[in-house]
Amino acid sequence: MHNEAAATIPPPAEVRASTLVVPLDGSPEAAAALPVARALAAAEGATLHLLHVSSERLSARSMAQRLHLTRDQLDGTVLDQRTGQPAAEIVHQARDLDSRLIVMSSRGVQGAGRGALGSVTRDVLRATPCPIVIVPPEQAFDSWSIHQILLPHDGIPTTAAAIARASDLAEKAHAELAVLHIASTGAPPPGEPGALMAPRYLDQPQHEWPVWAREFMDRFVALGVPPPALRMRLFFACGEPADVIVEFAAEHHTDLIVIAWVAGWEPEQRTTMRKVIDQAPGPLLIFPFEEPQAGMMF
Repeated sequence: MHNEAAATIPPPAEVRASTLVVPLDGSPEAAAALPVARALAAAEGATLHLLHVSSERLSARSMAQRLHLTRDQLDGTVLDQRTGQPAAEIVHQARDLDSRLIVMSSRGVQGAGRGALGSVTRDVLRATPCPIVIVPPEQAFDSWSIHQILLPHDGIPTTAAAIARASDLAEKAHAELAVLHIASTGAPPPGEPGALMAPRYLDQPQHEWPVWAREFMDRFVALGVPPPALRMRLFFACGEPADVIVEFAAEHHTDLIVIAWVAGWEPEQRTTMRKVIDQAPGPLLIFPFEEPQAGMMF
């Protein structure tokens, strides 16, 4: 059972959204990202850029036909085209547009099996200049909207750095932000300075949970970023992180899971990320960080 705490928090600085890039290759798998991208673009107030990478230049009409896009799907979007290697050109397009997000299927027409990342999505994730939303094509997202955003949190400053963006999106979408702190029994203490340790008595969290929750909220408020209208709930659970995240998302009908991705993570952290990507019941928003957030206390 997950323990829970509620909170009231102060406002952040306003961030203006710009563009969202949605790579499409004409396959139903790639098109599965479109409803998710449209909902995110509406929440962010952003323009949706539909990108097709091919070996030849196409007219707008020919491109729309190749991608099997309906008039409704094209409404309010911009059709972009680039030639070259798909992953590299997707990254270049996002960088050139200073894109707010890349939203793409976990695999396209030439992708891997169920649950796994296709080669293009994997290469984009490795080089993305902005956050990326990965959509599992097995799920039906025709009427997708954001009611709850899940932010797994392990108490380290780098993970906490994703809170500002996750809370900003939750406030814009009028969604609840569920912050899930996960403690692994027997795991070594975090190596990052400023980490917030889990309650000592994991089997009896009621003894230390209220104090821990207050400490979490004090640090959270000290960051000075949460929006005024944000609805947030704090949960605590223990177990294997990937299993806890996937189980929580399924049980609470989470619409979007948010995770911080850090280059150079330890092997067990990379394994957790892969398992969440493979098993997530819905879209996954990944914030890339090149290195731990030195000097930030959480």
